[in-house]
Amino acid sequence: MAVILVAAGATIAAAMALAWYAGWSRVLHLVFEKHSWAWLLACLAGQIVAYLGYVLTIRDMARVDGGPELDFSASVATVVAGFGVFAATRASGGFAVDHWAFRDAGATQKEATRRVLGLTFLEYIVLSAGALAASILLYFNLDGRASDGVTLPSLIIVPIIAVGLWLTAPRRVDRLSRVRGNWLKRTFADSVAGAARVRSLLTSPRSHGLGVLGNALYWAGDIFCLWAAIQLVDGHITVAKLVLAYSGGYVLTRRALPAGGAGFVEIALTLALVGLGMHYTRALLSVLVYRLFNFWLPIILALGYIPAVRDLRARFVRV
Repeated sequence: MAVILVAAGATIAAAMALAWYAGWSRVLHLVFEKHSWAWLLACLAGQIVAYLGYVLTIRDMARVDGGPELDFSASVATVVAGFGVFAATRASGGFAVDHWAFRDAGATQKEATRRVLGLTFLEYIVLSAGALAASILLYFNLDGRASDGVTLPSLIIVPIIAVGLWLTAPRRVDRLSRVRGNWLKRTFADSVAGAARVRSLLTSPRSHGLGVLGNALYWAGDIFCLWAAIQLVDGHITVAKLVLAYSGGYVLTRRALPAGGAGFVEIALTLALVGLGMHYTRALLSVLVYRLFNFWLPIILALGYIPAVRDLRARFVRV
């Protein structure tokens, strides 16, 4: 409860600081304008799609390469809890809940860690691919315009994927993922193994295509929620600019940041939207509406899962 209150305070402080910079009269004028409140239902629909997509992702990540089966109800509980209270109150974010769920399904401590790392890598690969596609569209003026300084940095995903493919090649992955030595070497081995799980997902569309599709739906649903919030305040931005701004403002997801990134995400995402041409006040209000659905609503939904997840933590966290 204390951490949630701190997160609320950080969100309010960030919102007030941004609103002060915009000018209170402009902000209040936009707030009291006539809006089509049906866009709030669209925001909710986007988050539902995002949740269902992540359920597909976590189930496939659990069973890839001969891993344990995670039933549908357990997957739903894990996703809701991971995006809700435990994303806000755990230093490791919502990924801690994923780890406990993998352990509960039968994975060892090491395997659960590697599959959680795989989830992290898959998220960033899919989002980065979307950012790269958006950058290409903007670079060639196919869906708006943006400077080279905004579009070209997305190319970094190309060498990163190349290195990942090299590390996870069948002829060397077993050797590189063998645990030995100090903490740094163990982390490297676990990371290579986690990346190998992602490679298995991506190269086995018949067996694990739903997992990759689910992660794409997760990002698409979340971005759609932000787009609907922008429509609510009559904002204007192209799809390519929206995807690139979202990617830049979400360098870390709310599941990875402690306290759900409260305060940080509001500032980063607002400035990213403004940087790609959106009106400042409309960008601020759309981000605040988006965060109601993206962060605060999941916390309310996750309250009912606290006892179950607390039991998982008691069983698998070393005291």
